[in-house]
Amino acid sequence: MYLLNRAKYFFSVFFILCCSHLALFVNETKSEEINDPMEIANPILTTKGINANPYEIKASNGIKKGDDLELFEIEGKLKTKNGIWTYLNADRGIYNQISGVIFLFNNVLFYTENNEKLISDEAIVDLNKDIITLLSNVEHINQNNEIKAEKSVIQGDFQKIEFFGNVRTNLKINN
Repeated sequence: MYLLNRAKYFFSVFFILCCSHLALFVNETKSEEINDPMEIANPILTTKGINANPYEIKASNGIKKGDDLELFEIEGKLKTKNGIWTYLNADRGIYNQISGVIFLFNNVLFYTENNEKLISDEAIVDLNKDIITLLSNVEHINQNNEIKAEKSVIQGDFQKIEFFGNVRTNLKINN
């Protein structure tokens, strides 16, 4: 009887160890599958909500890694609540699906139907909060002036543009 109970005990422990090892192996395999990069040709991001401002962001190609999508040769358009389209271009970017934020890098350009241009080395576009943050070597050019700054934050359908750091302004005076 003692040997039978002991054999049942060892078999139970062995069975539990095997099951836990198998569970760890399955989780590790699923984790690797999720994190394996997947190349996507011509990815397009568009608005999903009825109440959200329309947008469309396209890239020549992308690489999906987990919740992030790395984008290359980006172009896009965002529509403000006032119905004005803002267009964007960048060499590279990273879109996070969870946060709805796009990080743009290299040759970042925003321009509007109102002939405004915003140029920067890097930018962060928060699609959920309708905030664009331009980082590093910011230039804002329109019909009346040219502003250069280290950083800029754009909110409220391009109605509120703030500049930070070393800010220089050139006003164009028409006679």
